[in-house]
Amino acid sequence: MIDNRLEYQKMYDVERTLWWYQILHNKVLTQIKKHFGGINPELKIMDAACGTGGLLSFLKEQGFKNLSGFDYSSHAVDFSLERNLDVGPGDLKRVEDFRPSEMYDVICCNDALYFLTDDEIVHTLSVFKKRLKPNGIIIINIHAFEAFSGTHDLAVGSSRRFVLDDFIGYSKRADLKIDYRTYWPFLLSIPIWVVRQFQKYQIKKGLVNVSELDSDVKYPGDFINGLLHLTMKTEETMLSSGPFGSSLFLVLK
Repeated sequence: MIDNRLEYQKMYDVERTLWWYQILHNKVLTQIKKHFGGINPELKIMDAACGTGGLLSFLKEQGFKNLSGFDYSSHAVDFSLERNLDVGPGDLKRVEDFRPSEMYDVICCNDALYFLTDDEIVHTLSVFKKRLKPNGIIIINIHAFEAFSGTHDLAVGSSRRFVLDDFIGYSKRADLKIDYRTYWPFLLSIPIWVVRQFQKYQIKKGLVNVSELDSDVKYPGDFINGLLHLTMKTEETMLSSGPFGSSLFLVLK
């Protein structure tokens, strides 16, 4: 996905309206408010591998002032700059090189660590820890369970998915602890699984052109989008931590 400007354009177009991004961004906000006792505008927040800047824009609207981020893709950086965000080039494998003198209260890294090997993930988490201020937190979202892999993974360049045990191991090696974790979306697991299994069948039978695959980043229309958003808000009311889902959301400290 790094060199796929079209995918970043699609993300830029829907990142503020698509139900999935809205739920993820609110999950991040909820954990920040929970940990720091509300919204402190002076908290220093970095979004590592920030994509087109949707999360940073959302947090800016919530009143946070000290926001910055980086991304390896020049396309992502360009789109973030169009949102007037403090974003520059950077590499998850070398987080220590991005503004090395700065420390952060919150470091976010959503749906990007799959580009790295196990050892590189441990290194990145270790650097995140060194870049945290006292009482700081790391927030991560990542693709979960191979059963949910499909055309989306191929389109964005994801070669694998993760489970909680993976991050238990990474966290121990990086001398971090998992403060909160949940799989999501639990209530939508079955329909997502069905769609992804059908996609795998199509790939196996050669019914789709693998070189021209698109991700799942598409706006489904107001009614479906609202219904999916409502389903996820219901899930959050019912479950403090989901047992299964296509994504794994974590807070480390």
